[in-house]
This record gives sequence, C-alpha cells and structure tokens, in this order.
Amino acid sequence: LYLRRLLLVMVAATAITAVLGGLGRVGLFVSITASLAPRHGPAFVLGVFVTVIALERAVALGKALAYVAPILAAAGALGTLAGTPHAAYASLLASVALVGTNVAIVRRQSVSFTWLMLLGSLVLALGNAAWLAGRPIFEIVPTWMGFFVTTIVAERIELSRLAPTPRWASRLVVVLGALFALSTFGWLVPFPENARLLGASLGALGLWQLRFDLARRTLRRPGLPRFAALGVLLGAGWLIVAAAILLEGGTLPPAGLRYDAILHAVFVGYVLSMVFAHAPIILPAVARIAIPFHPVLFVPLAVLHLSLAARVVGDLALLPAARSHGSLGNALALALYAASLLAARRSQRTRAR
Repeated sequence: LYLRRLLLVMVAATAITAVLGGLGRVGLFVSITASLAPRHGPAFVLGVFVTVIALERAVALGKALAYVAPILAAAGALGTLAGTPHAAYASLLASVALVGTNVAIVRRQSVSFTWLMLLGSLVLALGNAAWLAGRPIFEIVPTWMGFFVTTIVAERIELSRLAPTPRWASRLVVVLGALFALSTFGWLVPFPENARLLGASLGALGLWQLRFDLARRTLRRPGLPRFAALGVLLGAGWLIVAAAILLEGGTLPPAGLRYDAILHAVFVGYVLSMVFAHAPIILPAVARIAIPFHPVLFVPLAVLHLSLAARVVGDLALLPAARSHGSLGNALALALYAASLLAARRSQRTRAR
C-alpha cells in the first residue's frame, strides 16, 4: 500500500513538472521552464500515464512482480525530467515489464479485451525500443497513442459487457482497436496510405464509443456515474477531432501546429479526460483513498475541455493568444482537479468527525 501511494506521489510530482514544461513550449514562464520544455511530452506520457496504467494493472493482477513496471516507469519519468541520458532505458524496461504483466493477465483471463491490452503494451514496448535506437520522436508518438487508445478502449469493452451490445458491434471494436494499434507502426515501417488508415480507425473508435459505450447509459444517472460518463464521451469526441485533422492533412507532420493539435486532442482530450473520469474510482482501489463525489468536479472537467478547444483552435487558426491561453487553461484544469479531490476528501473527514 505504501509503495502504491509513493508511486502516486511521484506521478503527481512528474505531472506538475511536466505541465510547467508544457507552458514553456508556448512561451509562458520561460525563465523557469525553458529546460523542461523539450521533456514535457515524454515525461507526461511515459511518466504520468504509463505509471498510472501499469499500477492499475499490477493491482488487478495482484502479484508483487507486476509492480516492476510502474516503478520503472516512474523512475524513467523522473530521469527524463532531470535530463539523465539513460532514462529511456528505464522507460523501455517498464514497457517490457508491462507486456509481462499483460501476458499474465491473458493467461488468467483469455478474452478479447485482455488480448487488446496485451497488443497495446507490445506497441508501447516496440515504440520505446525504436526511440532508444534513435528514431525521431514524431515517429514514436503514434505508438504511444496506440498504447493508450488501445488500452482504454479495451477497458471500455470490458465495462460494456454490463450493457447489451450487438455482437457485431462487440467484434467491430476489437477489430478497430487492433487495426489502430497496428497502423501506428506505419511510421516506423512506412507503407502507403498509413495516415488515412490511422485516422480512419481512430475516428471509428471515437464514433463506436459515442454510440455503444456504457457511458451512454450511465450519463442518465446522477453523481459520479454521470461525471465519469461525461468524461468518457467528451474524450471520444476528441478522438474524432484528432482523426479529422489527420485525415484532412493526409499525414502526421513531424512538427508544427497541426502536429500539436493532433497530439493534444488525443493525449489531453482523450487520455487525460479518461483519467479525470476514473480517478475517483481508481484511487480507492489502488491506494485505498476514498474520494467521495462532489459536483465541484464538473468544474475542472469543463475547464479542461474548453481550454483544449481554445488551444486546438489556436493551433489550426494560427492564433497564438488562443493557444497560450488554452495551454494555461489545461494547467489550471489539472490544478483545479487536484484541489477538488483534496477538498472532497477533507469534507468526508470533517463529516466523519
């Protein structure tokens, strides 16, 4: 339990530092963020998101060896922020350890969504290996997308078993998830029309979630179910936005504002929204920290998506002020969310007395 909580503290520290680096990338607080700016993306993606997912998988498996993955992921993130040259080795080893965790889970429960999670972790490991081998970051980023989107979709498939879903739709989402994961390798081993395949499968996954996800039903239930459902469905909408930008351009550019818009639509709009939606559920299970739901949680969720919309519009319409304000709003949303969770926790303790 203490290890889990320590890892979450490391995740929080990494998130704060990485967010400061992100603000530096859009020209804010440059005097204190300049050195962090180039490390912002890998630290947040591989440090915060991978550590959280690996920790959740370790708790689900219930084996001590499974904690190697989140420990290495957290260590790799801190090394990345510190500029340690060997940090990428820790990230690669973390992803390999996560593959091992998912293999153990598949052996315990061999069903479509566990196999999809395994595929996602393989994509992550191969991408990290290519990164360590010196491939440029823009070729690696799609594999990171492949891991997160595939893993989250797999978890939503698992939950969607609680609601009646047509058999063809259940099979379709597995095919789409696998297709998207495999299409991310086109950047490492190019093949014709890969960007369109990547964009089409990504958009189709977003549409599937909007139509068939359990969140459509739980949206009608008050409290935490509605909050979580809203986070899930808004996230699915951002997948469609990212897909539309990708399909319109016909390729994922190596840098620039379209690149920025696609990445943040996926990693902030989809992945971070899912973290917001599920943290009140995950924290009690992982760290045994009860977080009672409070309606104030809707505020940071709204700030996150509105500020992301401003950032993406700023990217696409060449509006630097909108981009900067949107980035600052993203950081504010994270701070508000953390404060809201702490306030909800404190109010519960006060009532208990």
